[in-house]
Amino acid sequence: MKLAYWMYAGPAHIGTLRVATSFKNVHAIMHAPLGDDYFNVMRSMLERERDFTPVTTSIVDRNVLARGSQEKVVDNITRKDQEEHPDLIVLTPTCTSSILQEDLQNFVERAQIEAKSDVLLADVNHYRVNELQAGDRTLHQIVEYYVEKARKKGDLATQKTAQPSVNIIGISTLGFHNQHDCRELKKLMGDLGIQVNAVIPEGASVHELKNLPRAWFNLVPYRELGRMTAEYLQAEFGTPFVDIAPMGVVETARCIRKIQAILNEQGAHEDYESFIQDQTLYVSQAAWFSRSIDCQNLTGKKAVVFGDNTHAAALTKILAREMGIRVVLAGTYCKYDAEWFREQVSEYCDDILISDDNGAIGDAIARLEPSAIFGTQMERHVGKRL
Repeated sequence: MKLAYWMYAGPAHIGTLRVATSFKNVHAIMHAPLGDDYFNVMRSMLERERDFTPVTTSIVDRNVLARGSQEKVVDNITRKDQEEHPDLIVLTPTCTSSILQEDLQNFVERAQIEAKSDVLLADVNHYRVNELQAGDRTLHQIVEYYVEKARKKGDLATQKTAQPSVNIIGISTLGFHNQHDCRELKKLMGDLGIQVNAVIPEGASVHELKNLPRAWFNLVPYRELGRMTAEYLQAEFGTPFVDIAPMGVVETARCIRKIQAILNEQGAHEDYESFIQDQTLYVSQAAWFSRSIDCQNLTGKKAVVFGDNTHAAALTKILAREMGIRVVLAGTYCKYDAEWFREQVSEYCDDILISDDNGAIGDAIARLEPSAIFGTQMERHVGKRL
């Protein structure tokens, strides 16, 4: 644990809350001291939704420290169950409240006796993982919980849909351009003649999760969120998944060809080559933009790319392969998945930086003096100072 001037990925409870609040009619109880409850303000400010953020803070104060948290946490869970009538209540501590080493699973079991809603403790190690890893784990946990619940009741839908269908996994609140990406992915699937079976977690009901096995395949557009769920569904039901982010002409074509191969293995007779050719030659504006004066001003000049794994890797490939821009440095703050990132970008850039230290990244940018920076808000500030 360290004092940070800037964080690229937040603490673990932020990832859990992002997933929980993405679902419809799911409420989160955050067991935390005042100061850790900024998620509500952040989400309300950035998402601009009409409804209140469905997160309640069960405050850890001096009385709790003296007497223990059990009664307060259980009371908050049962109160929200009666007031909001959610389908699911997710309890999560924060890094700070985890220090108390309380048996929160026992609190959940006690609350389940009185609550009509399902109650779940987020199974996340708050000291070892960050926001992205915790979000991935929480989504997997919720999906597994409701799949197993449906299986016990004999209500699990495992019969594949009549027409090719897909689950889009990983669209969530506070994700970078997730809403725009979701619209584009739905349109792409429609153009390919593929039904969208489900989009999770954003806007989905937990009662729909029992239908996930009906899809022919799962599409995981982001490396950071959804892969654990896709691997679970593949292990349990044999549902294959595509984890190629369709960003850029080349990667979109590769993603579509992978989808074609998966569908044809299951008895379909799809050929998307003419679609890929039409999109590349006549619909996509990438070729036009690469010849435009804006892009030609950067041709052969130096660029730095930094961000999460998905977007940094995709943009590095687009700049190098499709626009003729030299990427002198490609970097990511996802240190836990560094090997994958190196494998993806090593042949498209001069150097690779894996770090979550904004100072080190700022120093590298100042040393390289690039003509363009593609990065996060912090890299924007760095660029302004150059």
